[in-house]
Amino acid sequence: MTLGFVISLGLQLKNHKDIVSQIAGKLGSVDKAQQYLNKCLYYVNIGSNDYINNYFLPQYYPTSHIYNTEQYAEVLIQELSSNLLTLHEIGARKYVLVGLGLLGCTPNAIYLHGTNGSCVDEENAPAYIYNVKLKSLVDNFNNKSSLDSKFIFINSTSESNNQSSDGFLVTNAPCCPSRLVDGGCIPDERPCYNRSEYVFWDDFHPTDAWNQLVAIGSYDDPYSSGYTYPMDIKHLVEQETKIELEFINENTLQLSVSS
Repeated sequence: MTLGFVISLGLQLKNHKDIVSQIAGKLGSVDKAQQYLNKCLYYVNIGSNDYINNYFLPQYYPTSHIYNTEQYAEVLIQELSSNLLTLHEIGARKYVLVGLGLLGCTPNAIYLHGTNGSCVDEENAPAYIYNVKLKSLVDNFNNKSSLDSKFIFINSTSESNNQSSDGFLVTNAPCCPSRLVDGGCIPDERPCYNRSEYVFWDDFHPTDAWNQLVAIGSYDDPYSSGYTYPMDIKHLVEQETKIELEFINENTLQLSVSS
């Protein structure tokens, strides 16, 4: 990669397996480790760099010449699907899959394409395609009873995720003076004083204020705005807790009857 070595999802999973082995050692068995991991929430937010630092850089990578946007999205979804199944084998049962944001609305994309502050439509289009496929993957996995898992989708291109309507005054420029090469902040330069009004901290990454808004919307989406599907994180956790309590109550009843 042009910006340096990247730890792939496959390598992250390999490292995770090592951690799971350590958990099994502490708990006494692999079965106990899996029972523990069954209760964990796996938050998977991946894919932006596959476009920003690969597909959109034809001068460095051939992917945009090999695949059209539909094909490339399908390749990424298939790779993600395979890795999610690997996570399932390890013990994961509750997943939050985050879709791509509007890639063409980053300050970097706006600057490079010279759109005078407007988003770059040709870089946003692949995000919509990818997110449709990711939502379908969630439906596909949720309909497989053999997986005994629950998946939810965070739609980062949803209309409810509108930057200008959430009190953010600056949506197309970074808070800190940034470097064009990698989009990071220039060292020792003074950032903006009103950072809570900026969507972007540097040329690519959101501010804490924006991340907090996204986190709250992902956890609790009471009006079913379309930002979370088929439910928000809060209801996913509550649903799973309710199932566990019902299981405990059933077993208690069975024990009472048998005695």
